[in-house]
Order: sequence, then structure tokens, then C-alpha cells
Amino acid sequence: MTRLRVPYVEKIWRIEDSLVVEVPLTPDEAFARLDPLFQTDGTRYAIEGDTLGYLKTNPRAQDKLATFTSGTLRVEPAQGATRLTYQAASTALLLCFLAPLLFLFFAQVMEAANQWERAKAEASETAKKNKPDEAKDKPLPKLHPIDVMLGAPAPKDPKADKDKQKEPKEKFKTTPAYALAGLFFVLFLVGRVLEPWLLKRTFRQALTRPHGEAAMVDGGSDDPDPARAAPA
Repeated sequence: MTRLRVPYVEKIWRIEDSLVVEVPLTPDEAFARLDPLFQTDGTRYAIEGDTLGYLKTNPRAQDKLATFTSGTLRVEPAQGATRLTYQAASTALLLCFLAPLLFLFFAQVMEAANQWERAKAEASETAKKNKPDEAKDKPLPKLHPIDVMLGAPAPKDPKADKDKQKEPKEKFKTTPAYALAGLFFVLFLVGRVLEPWLLKRTFRQALTRPHGEAAMVDGGSDDPDPARAAPA
């Protein structure tokens, strides 16, 4: 079965990169140094020759590869050094990219609802204006000359308030949706730059650190004989 790939779209959540370490390593030696990264809960991996493939299910936050839940690594010699070529996919980056689109969709739906409410209010106002008014032709009452002399206020026109249109208030607030969309978009941009850099640094540190030191850091022992590994 041929898998359809869209390179420019897949770059949203997939990375492809390589690094070179100035230490000649065989694939077995390189994967032995990388092995602690895959000895975590919910991680499955398989090695075939010079290629390692892994898949993580619900990784813990402490997992150094938690952001990239699947990928493949290939080890090959590079003129006295070792080249590690890898591909990895991140569900977290994909969700951070899709979240702004979702919130923008909600904002557009709410904006359409506000426009519909506004149009309904305008139609109601227009209907009220077109409705015949019995008091339309009635003249305004006039003040008595004595009341005018005493400074009494002129009577209000009852039609003046009817002519004033009240601006309908927005029923749905779209600002929070736009703010959340912007927040997730910033998170995606930061993660798309920072997370690949952290992954590359993690692989480089694992490959340049001696295998025995890596085992001791993870709580293991480089000596296969427990009697010799135990303190005297």
C-alpha cells in the first residue's frame, strides 16, 4: 500500500534532520548509547540493521522524547565519524497548529450569530418605523405664555425617542476565541523551533557520552556481573 505524503504539510508536525559526532560508532554501539531514551513506560522500538524505529504511547512528562511520539533513526559512517539521520513526528505540534484554526472557526460562527441578531434587530426597528402612528399628525402641545415667562421646559416630542436607534449589543463575545487562537499559534511557533533543537541536543549528548556513563546515570551498572558491581 502506497502512503500518500504531502511534504510541505507534513513539516507542520514532522521533522527530518541529521547530526554528526566525531566518534566512530557501529550501529550497535550507537543504539546502545541511545537505548536509555527508549527504556521508558509506553515505548516500543525495534532495530533492523542500521535503523531503529520507535513508538510512544502516552509518554510521561519526564520523557525526553515525549514531544515526538514516533520516529526512525539511522546510523551510518561519515569519514571517521558517525552520522545519525532521524525523522520524528509530534502529535503535540499538530494539535497546537490545529487549535488556532478551531478557535477561529468558533469566532466566525459567533460573529455570524451576532450579525444575524443585528439584522433581526434592524428589521424590527424598520417595521416599527413603517407602522402607522396615530399621533403622527397631532400637533405638539404649546406652553401657555405665562409658563414660557416662568421658564418652564418645552414639551418633549414623543416621536423623537422612536427615531433613535439603539445599537444592538453583541450576544456572543468573540475576543476570547481570538485570544486563544493567538496563544496557541505562538505556542506552535515556539515549539516548532525549540523542540527540534532540544531533540537534536538530546541525541548528541547520548551519542557523545560513554555507554558506561549513560548506564550509571540511569541507575544501572556497566558491569554485567552483579557480584563485581556491588561494593566490597
